[in-house]
Amino acid sequence: MVDNKLNKKWKEDFFEIFATKSDVKELENADKIKIEHFPPVLGQYYPSNIDEDTLIKLCEGKLFLTKSKKQPDYDDSLIKIDYEKVIKTQLNTLMQQQIAKLQEEDPNFLKDDEKEIIKKSSFPFIKLMTLVYSKDTKDMSCNDQKQWKEYMNQFITQQIVFSIVNTYYTMKLYQDNIYTTLFQTPYNKDYVWKEYGYNHEGICVTYNFKEIRKIIIEQLQKIFPVYYINSKSDINYDVYNSVYASLLKTKDKINTYDNQWVYIMSYKYTETEYTMLDNLLEPVYTYSMTHSKINEILNGNYLEIKDNQLNYNYKKLIENLVDVLNSNEFQEELNTKLQEVYDITQNNIDIDFMKPEAVYLGRDFPEEKIKQIKEIVQKEDIMIFKIKQSEDKLFKALI
Repeated sequence: MVDNKLNKKWKEDFFEIFATKSDVKELENADKIKIEHFPPVLGQYYPSNIDEDTLIKLCEGKLFLTKSKKQPDYDDSLIKIDYEKVIKTQLNTLMQQQIAKLQEEDPNFLKDDEKEIIKKSSFPFIKLMTLVYSKDTKDMSCNDQKQWKEYMNQFITQQIVFSIVNTYYTMKLYQDNIYTTLFQTPYNKDYVWKEYGYNHEGICVTYNFKEIRKIIIEQLQKIFPVYYINSKSDINYDVYNSVYASLLKTKDKINTYDNQWVYIMSYKYTETEYTMLDNLLEPVYTYSMTHSKINEILNGNYLEIKDNQLNYNYKKLIENLVDVLNSNEFQEELNTKLQEVYDITQNNIDIDFMKPEAVYLGRDFPEEKIKQIKEIVQKEDIMIFKIKQSEDKLFKALI
Protein backbone atom coordinates (compact mmCIF):
# COMPACT_ATOMS: atom_id res chain seq x y z
CA MET A 1 0.00 0.00 0.00
CA VAL A 2 0.99 3.63 -0.48
CA ASP A 3 2.75 5.10 2.55
CA ASN A 4 0.64 8.13 3.50
CA LYS A 5 3.57 9.63 5.39
CA LEU A 6 5.39 9.95 2.08
CA ASN A 7 2.51 11.03 -0.16
CA LYS A 8 1.05 13.05 2.74
CA LYS A 9 -2.59 13.65 3.55
CA TRP A 10 -3.00 16.65 1.27
CA LYS A 11 -1.92 14.57 -1.71
CA GLU A 12 -4.38 11.84 -0.83
CA ASP A 13 -7.17 14.45 -0.65
CA PHE A 14 -6.09 16.20 -3.83
CA PHE A 15 -5.83 13.07 -5.96
CA GLU A 16 -9.10 11.52 -4.87
CA ILE A 17 -10.96 14.72 -5.81
CA PHE A 18 -8.94 15.20 -8.99
CA ALA A 19 -9.45 11.61 -10.15
CA THR A 20 -13.13 11.13 -9.38
CA LYS A 21 -14.95 14.48 -9.40
CA SER A 22 -16.16 16.65 -12.26
CA ASP A 23 -18.08 19.32 -10.37
CA VAL A 24 -16.45 22.74 -10.84
CA LYS A 25 -16.58 23.63 -7.14
CA GLU A 26 -15.04 20.34 -6.08
CA LEU A 27 -12.23 20.78 -8.61
CA GLU A 28 -11.69 24.31 -7.32
CA ASN A 29 -11.19 22.80 -3.85
CA ALA A 30 -8.58 20.43 -5.29
CA ASP A 31 -6.86 23.40 -6.91
CA LYS A 32 -6.76 25.24 -3.58
CA ILE A 33 -5.12 22.21 -1.96
CA LYS A 34 -2.49 22.13 -4.71
CA ILE A 35 -1.73 25.87 -4.48
CA GLU A 36 -1.39 25.71 -0.68
CA HIS A 37 1.37 23.12 -1.04
CA PHE A 38 3.04 24.37 -4.19
CA PRO A 39 6.82 24.74 -3.67
CA PRO A 40 8.44 28.17 -4.03
CA VAL A 41 11.04 26.83 -6.45
CA LEU A 42 10.99 24.00 -8.99
CA GLY A 43 14.05 22.50 -10.66
CA GLN A 44 14.77 20.38 -13.72
CA TYR A 45 17.88 18.21 -13.95
CA TYR A 46 19.97 17.64 -17.06
CA PRO A 47 23.23 15.72 -17.65
CA SER A 48 26.56 17.54 -17.90
CA ASN A 49 26.66 16.85 -21.64
CA ILE A 50 23.45 18.80 -22.22
CA ASP A 51 23.19 19.97 -25.82
CA GLU A 52 24.22 23.63 -26.21
CA ASP A 53 21.10 24.51 -28.24
CA THR A 54 18.91 22.90 -25.56
CA LEU A 55 20.51 24.96 -22.81
CA ILE A 56 20.19 28.15 -24.86
CA LYS A 57 16.48 27.50 -25.40
CA LEU A 58 15.96 26.75 -21.70
CA CYS A 59 17.64 30.04 -20.77
CA GLU A 60 15.42 31.85 -23.27
CA GLY A 61 12.31 30.47 -21.54
CA LYS A 62 11.53 27.32 -23.52
CA LEU A 63 10.33 24.07 -21.96
CA PHE A 64 10.80 20.62 -23.51
CA LEU A 65 7.84 18.25 -23.41
CA THR A 66 7.36 14.58 -24.33
CA LYS A 67 4.16 12.71 -25.08
CA SER A 68 2.99 11.40 -21.73
CA LYS A 69 2.29 7.95 -23.15
CA LYS A 70 6.03 7.66 -23.92
CA GLN A 71 6.92 7.99 -20.23
CA PRO A 72 7.92 4.66 -18.59
CA ASP A 73 5.22 4.79 -15.87
CA TYR A 74 2.33 5.75 -18.13
CA ASP A 75 -0.69 3.41 -18.06
CA ASP A 76 -3.98 4.69 -19.46
CA SER A 77 -5.78 1.46 -18.50
CA LEU A 78 -6.43 3.17 -15.15
CA ILE A 79 -8.67 5.73 -16.84
CA LYS A 80 -12.35 4.85 -17.03
CA ILE A 81 -14.78 6.52 -19.43
CA ASP A 82 -18.30 7.13 -18.17
CA TYR A 83 -19.93 6.21 -21.48
CA GLU A 84 -23.41 6.38 -19.99
CA LYS A 85 -22.92 9.99 -18.94
CA VAL A 86 -21.32 10.85 -22.30
CA ILE A 87 -24.09 9.42 -24.48
CA LYS A 88 -26.82 10.97 -22.35
CA THR A 89 -25.20 14.37 -22.76
CA GLN A 90 -24.53 13.97 -26.49
CA LEU A 91 -27.96 12.54 -27.35
CA ASN A 92 -29.73 15.27 -25.40
CA THR A 93 -29.01 17.60 -28.35
CA LEU A 94 -30.52 15.08 -30.76
CA MET A 95 -33.54 14.76 -28.48
CA GLN A 96 -34.15 18.51 -28.60
CA GLN A 97 -34.02 18.35 -32.40
CA GLN A 98 -36.52 15.46 -32.41
CA ILE A 99 -38.91 17.32 -30.11
CA ALA A 100 -38.70 20.44 -32.28
CA LYS A 101 -39.49 18.32 -35.35
CA LEU A 102 -42.50 16.71 -33.62
CA GLN A 103 -43.77 20.10 -32.49
CA GLU A 104 -43.51 21.40 -36.04
CA GLU A 105 -45.51 18.46 -37.41
CA ASP A 106 -48.09 18.50 -34.62
CA PRO A 107 -47.93 21.14 -31.85
CA ASN A 108 -50.20 18.98 -29.66
CA PHE A 109 -48.36 15.67 -30.14
CA LEU A 110 -46.61 15.90 -26.77
CA LYS A 111 -48.66 17.04 -23.78
CA ASP A 112 -47.09 19.05 -20.97
CA ASP A 113 -47.16 16.10 -18.55
CA GLU A 114 -45.43 13.92 -21.16
CA LYS A 115 -42.71 16.52 -21.65
CA GLU A 116 -42.21 16.53 -17.88
CA ILE A 117 -41.95 12.72 -17.84
CA ILE A 118 -39.28 12.89 -20.54
CA LYS A 119 -37.38 15.61 -18.69
CA LYS A 120 -37.33 13.68 -15.38
CA SER A 121 -36.44 10.29 -16.85
CA SER A 122 -32.97 8.75 -16.38
CA PHE A 123 -32.36 8.85 -20.15
CA PRO A 124 -34.59 11.53 -21.77
CA PHE A 125 -33.67 10.65 -25.38
CA ILE A 126 -34.75 7.03 -25.02
CA LYS A 127 -37.85 8.01 -23.06
CA LEU A 128 -38.88 10.31 -25.90
CA MET A 129 -38.39 7.56 -28.48
CA THR A 130 -40.36 4.92 -26.56
CA LEU A 131 -43.12 7.43 -25.82
CA VAL A 132 -43.35 8.32 -29.51
CA TYR A 133 -43.53 4.62 -30.34
CA SER A 134 -46.41 4.05 -27.89
CA LYS A 135 -48.37 6.99 -29.26
CA ASP A 136 -47.68 6.22 -32.93
CA THR A 137 -48.43 2.50 -32.85
CA LYS A 138 -51.61 2.28 -30.77
CA ASP A 139 -53.77 2.07 -33.91
CA MET A 140 -51.32 0.11 -36.06
CA SER A 141 -51.51 -3.53 -37.10
CA CYS A 142 -49.20 -6.02 -35.37
CA ASN A 143 -46.99 -6.21 -38.44
CA ASP A 144 -46.69 -2.42 -38.70
CA GLN A 145 -45.93 -2.21 -34.98
CA LYS A 146 -43.17 -4.79 -35.43
CA GLN A 147 -41.61 -2.87 -38.31
CA TRP A 148 -41.83 0.42 -36.39
CA LYS A 149 -40.23 -1.21 -33.36
CA GLU A 150 -37.38 -2.63 -35.45
CA TYR A 151 -36.78 0.77 -37.01
CA MET A 152 -36.76 2.52 -33.63
CA ASN A 153 -34.43 -0.11 -32.11
CA GLN A 154 -32.04 0.32 -35.03
CA PHE A 155 -32.19 4.13 -34.85
CA ILE A 156 -31.45 4.26 -31.11
CA THR A 157 -28.72 1.60 -31.39
CA GLN A 158 -26.95 3.40 -34.22
CA GLN A 159 -26.98 6.70 -32.32
CA ILE A 160 -25.55 5.14 -29.16
CA VAL A 161 -22.94 2.99 -30.93
CA PHE A 162 -21.70 5.93 -32.99
CA SER A 163 -21.55 8.14 -29.89
CA ILE A 164 -19.54 5.56 -27.93
CA VAL A 165 -17.15 4.78 -30.81
CA ASN A 166 -16.63 8.50 -31.41
CA THR A 167 -15.92 9.07 -27.70
CA TYR A 168 -13.54 6.09 -27.66
CA TYR A 169 -11.43 7.56 -30.49
CA THR A 170 -11.66 11.09 -29.11
CA MET A 171 -10.13 9.81 -25.87
CA LYS A 172 -7.45 7.88 -27.76
CA LEU A 173 -6.43 11.07 -29.57
CA TYR A 174 -6.61 13.17 -26.43
CA GLN A 175 -4.37 10.75 -24.53
CA ASP A 176 -1.92 10.68 -27.44
CA ASN A 177 -1.64 14.48 -27.41
CA ILE A 178 -0.97 14.99 -23.71
CA TYR A 179 2.60 16.27 -23.31
CA THR A 180 4.47 16.39 -20.01
CA THR A 181 7.76 17.12 -18.31
CA LEU A 182 8.92 16.60 -14.73
CA PHE A 183 10.25 19.03 -12.12
CA GLN A 184 11.84 18.12 -8.79
CA THR A 185 12.19 19.99 -5.50
CA PRO A 186 14.19 20.66 -3.38
CA TYR A 187 17.42 21.15 -5.35
CA ASN A 188 19.84 21.62 -2.43
CA LYS A 189 19.87 18.14 -0.89
CA ASP A 190 22.57 15.52 -1.33
CA TYR A 191 20.17 12.62 -1.97
CA VAL A 192 18.20 14.63 -4.55
CA TRP A 193 21.36 15.41 -6.53
CA LYS A 194 22.45 11.78 -6.24
CA GLU A 195 19.22 10.34 -7.66
CA TYR A 196 17.97 13.08 -9.98
CA GLY A 197 21.12 15.13 -10.65
CA TYR A 198 23.14 12.42 -12.38
CA ASN A 199 25.02 11.58 -9.19
CA HIS A 200 26.07 15.22 -8.61
CA GLU A 201 27.49 15.63 -12.13
CA GLY A 202 24.47 17.24 -13.77
CA ILE A 203 22.83 20.65 -14.07
CA CYS A 204 19.73 21.93 -12.28
CA VAL A 205 17.69 24.67 -13.96
CA THR A 206 15.41 26.32 -11.38
CA TYR A 207 12.24 28.39 -11.67
CA ASN A 208 10.94 30.89 -9.14
CA PHE A 209 7.26 30.59 -8.15
CA LYS A 210 7.44 32.86 -5.11
CA GLU A 211 6.25 35.98 -6.91
CA ILE A 212 2.64 36.65 -7.90
CA ARG A 213 2.84 37.41 -11.59
CA LYS A 214 0.48 36.71 -14.49
CA ILE A 215 2.89 34.28 -16.16
CA ILE A 216 3.33 32.32 -12.91
CA ILE A 217 -0.42 32.10 -12.30
CA GLU A 218 -0.88 30.78 -15.85
CA GLN A 219 1.81 28.14 -15.39
CA LEU A 220 0.51 27.06 -11.97
CA GLN A 221 -2.69 25.87 -13.66
CA LYS A 222 -0.67 23.39 -15.74
CA ILE A 223 1.56 21.93 -13.02
CA PHE A 224 0.45 19.10 -10.73
CA PRO A 225 2.06 17.01 -7.97
CA VAL A 226 3.27 13.50 -8.72
CA TYR A 227 1.46 10.69 -6.92
CA TYR A 228 3.83 7.89 -5.94
CA ILE A 229 2.52 4.33 -5.82
CA ASN A 230 4.07 0.88 -5.47
CA SER A 231 1.54 -0.67 -7.88
CA LYS A 232 -1.79 0.05 -9.56
CA SER A 233 -3.56 -1.86 -6.78
CA ASP A 234 -2.82 1.12 -4.53
CA ILE A 235 -5.55 3.08 -6.35
CA ASN A 236 -8.76 2.14 -4.56
CA TYR A 237 -11.22 4.36 -6.45
CA ASP A 238 -12.42 4.64 -10.05
CA VAL A 239 -10.45 7.20 -12.06
CA TYR A 240 -12.29 9.35 -14.63
CA ASN A 241 -9.90 12.27 -15.06
CA SER A 242 -8.12 11.67 -18.37
CA VAL A 243 -4.78 13.20 -17.27
CA TYR A 244 -4.53 11.17 -14.05
CA ALA A 245 -2.29 8.56 -15.68
CA SER A 246 0.23 11.32 -16.41
CA LEU A 247 0.62 12.07 -12.68
CA LEU A 248 1.51 8.61 -11.40
CA LYS A 249 4.99 7.28 -10.78
CA THR A 250 5.51 3.69 -9.71
CA LYS A 251 8.47 3.09 -7.41
CA ASP A 252 9.55 0.00 -5.49
CA LYS A 253 10.84 2.31 -2.78
CA ILE A 254 9.26 5.71 -2.19
CA ASN A 255 11.61 8.18 -0.50
CA THR A 256 10.82 11.27 1.54
CA TYR A 257 12.70 13.43 -0.98
CA ASP A 258 10.61 12.22 -3.94
CA ASN A 259 8.72 15.43 -4.55
CA GLN A 260 8.23 15.72 -8.30
CA TRP A 261 5.72 17.90 -10.11
CA VAL A 262 4.38 17.42 -13.63
CA TYR A 263 3.79 20.06 -16.27
CA ILE A 264 0.86 18.96 -18.47
CA MET A 265 -0.17 20.39 -21.81
CA SER A 266 -2.89 19.17 -24.16
CA TYR A 267 -1.76 19.78 -27.73
CA LYS A 268 -4.20 21.33 -30.21
CA TYR A 269 -4.02 20.32 -33.85
CA THR A 270 -3.19 22.93 -36.47
CA GLU A 271 -5.54 23.40 -39.41
CA THR A 272 -3.24 21.32 -41.63
CA GLU A 273 -3.06 18.56 -39.01
CA TYR A 274 -6.87 18.50 -38.73
CA THR A 275 -7.11 17.87 -42.47
CA MET A 276 -4.64 15.00 -42.15
CA LEU A 277 -6.58 13.70 -39.16
CA ASP A 278 -9.88 13.61 -41.07
CA ASN A 279 -8.33 11.69 -43.94
CA LEU A 280 -6.57 9.16 -41.72
CA LEU A 281 -9.48 8.61 -39.34
CA GLU A 282 -12.01 7.80 -42.03
CA PRO A 283 -10.72 4.24 -42.66
CA VAL A 284 -10.38 3.73 -38.88
CA TYR A 285 -14.07 4.55 -38.33
CA THR A 286 -15.02 2.38 -41.31
CA TYR A 287 -13.05 -0.50 -39.82
CA SER A 288 -14.84 -0.07 -36.49
CA MET A 289 -18.38 0.28 -37.80
CA THR A 290 -17.97 -2.73 -40.12
CA HIS A 291 -16.22 -4.92 -37.56
CA SER A 292 -18.06 -8.24 -37.27
CA LYS A 293 -18.60 -8.06 -33.51
CA ILE A 294 -19.72 -4.43 -33.61
CA ASN A 295 -22.08 -5.36 -36.45
CA GLU A 296 -23.59 -8.01 -34.19
CA ILE A 297 -24.26 -5.30 -31.62
CA LEU A 298 -25.73 -2.98 -34.27
CA ASN A 299 -28.12 -5.75 -35.33
CA GLY A 300 -29.07 -6.72 -31.77
CA ASN A 301 -32.44 -6.03 -30.18
CA TYR A 302 -32.27 -3.96 -27.00
CA LEU A 303 -35.96 -3.07 -26.71
CA GLU A 304 -37.78 -4.93 -23.96
CA ILE A 305 -40.99 -4.77 -21.94
CA LYS A 306 -40.38 -3.89 -18.31
CA ASP A 307 -43.15 -3.10 -15.84
CA ASN A 308 -45.60 -3.09 -18.76
CA GLN A 309 -43.62 -0.36 -20.45
CA LEU A 310 -41.35 -0.42 -23.45
CA ASN A 311 -37.72 0.20 -22.46
CA TYR A 312 -34.38 0.21 -24.22
CA ASN A 313 -31.60 -1.70 -22.43
CA TYR A 314 -28.79 0.77 -23.16
CA LYS A 315 -26.70 -0.52 -20.23
CA LYS A 316 -26.44 -3.92 -21.91
CA LEU A 317 -25.49 -2.27 -25.22
CA ILE A 318 -22.76 -0.18 -23.56
CA GLU A 319 -21.35 -3.23 -21.76
CA ASN A 320 -21.28 -5.33 -24.95
CA LEU A 321 -19.70 -2.59 -27.04
CA VAL A 322 -17.04 -1.63 -24.48
CA ASP A 323 -16.08 -5.30 -24.15
CA VAL A 324 -15.40 -5.39 -27.90
CA LEU A 325 -13.50 -2.08 -27.95
CA ASN A 326 -11.29 -3.15 -25.04
CA SER A 327 -10.68 -6.68 -26.29
CA ASN A 328 -7.11 -7.66 -27.16
CA GLU A 329 -8.19 -8.72 -30.64
CA PHE A 330 -9.72 -5.33 -31.46
CA GLN A 331 -6.85 -3.42 -29.85
CA GLU A 332 -4.16 -5.29 -31.78
CA GLU A 333 -5.88 -4.70 -35.12
CA LEU A 334 -6.54 -1.09 -34.25
CA ASN A 335 -3.05 -0.07 -33.09
CA THR A 336 -1.56 -0.56 -36.55
CA LYS A 337 -4.31 1.51 -38.15
CA LEU A 338 -3.96 4.29 -35.56
CA GLN A 339 -0.19 4.62 -35.78
CA GLU A 340 -0.40 6.95 -38.79
CA VAL A 341 -2.86 9.08 -36.83
CA TYR A 342 -0.51 9.24 -33.85
CA ASP A 343 2.38 10.17 -36.13
CA ILE A 344 0.65 13.41 -37.11
CA THR A 345 2.13 14.97 -33.97
CA GLN A 346 5.74 14.69 -32.82
CA ASN A 347 6.78 12.78 -29.72
CA ASN A 348 8.83 15.74 -28.45
CA ILE A 349 8.08 19.46 -28.67
CA ASP A 350 9.23 22.68 -27.04
CA ILE A 351 6.92 25.47 -25.86
CA ASP A 352 7.17 28.96 -24.37
CA PHE A 353 7.40 28.71 -20.57
CA MET A 354 9.29 31.17 -18.34
CA LYS A 355 12.92 32.14 -17.88
CA PRO A 356 14.84 30.29 -15.16
CA GLU A 357 15.71 31.99 -11.90
CA ALA A 358 19.13 30.32 -11.75
CA VAL A 359 21.26 27.45 -13.01
CA TYR A 360 23.12 25.18 -10.58
CA LEU A 361 26.08 23.00 -11.53
CA GLY A 362 26.42 19.80 -9.53
CA ARG A 363 29.16 19.29 -7.00
CA ASP A 364 31.06 17.02 -9.40
CA PHE A 365 30.21 18.84 -12.62
CA PRO A 366 33.19 18.62 -15.04
CA GLU A 367 35.47 21.65 -14.51
CA GLU A 368 36.37 21.89 -18.21
CA LYS A 369 32.74 22.56 -19.13
CA ILE A 370 31.98 25.29 -16.61
CA LYS A 371 33.17 28.20 -18.79
CA GLN A 372 31.02 27.15 -21.73
CA ILE A 373 27.91 26.78 -19.56
CA LYS A 374 28.57 30.06 -17.76
CA GLU A 375 28.76 32.05 -21.02
CA ILE A 376 25.41 30.69 -22.23
CA VAL A 377 23.63 31.26 -18.91
CA GLN A 378 24.98 34.74 -18.17
CA LYS A 379 24.16 35.92 -21.69
CA GLU A 380 20.50 35.75 -20.60
CA ASP A 381 21.23 37.51 -17.26
CA ILE A 382 20.56 34.33 -15.30
CA MET A 383 22.53 33.59 -12.13
CA ILE A 384 24.76 30.53 -12.17
CA PHE A 385 25.99 28.70 -9.06
CA LYS A 386 28.22 25.75 -8.28
CA ILE A 387 27.07 23.33 -5.59
CA LYS A 388 29.78 22.69 -3.03
CA GLN A 389 29.95 20.53 0.06
CA SER A 390 31.08 21.18 3.60
CA GLU A 391 31.07 18.04 5.73
CA ASP A 392 27.55 16.60 5.19
CA LYS A 393 25.89 19.80 3.93
CA LEU A 394 25.57 21.25 0.44
CA PHE A 395 25.75 24.99 -0.23
CA LYS A 396 25.82 27.14 -3.34
CA ALA A 397 28.64 29.37 -4.53
CA LEU A 398 28.16 32.04 -7.19
CA ILE A 399 30.34 31.47 -10.23
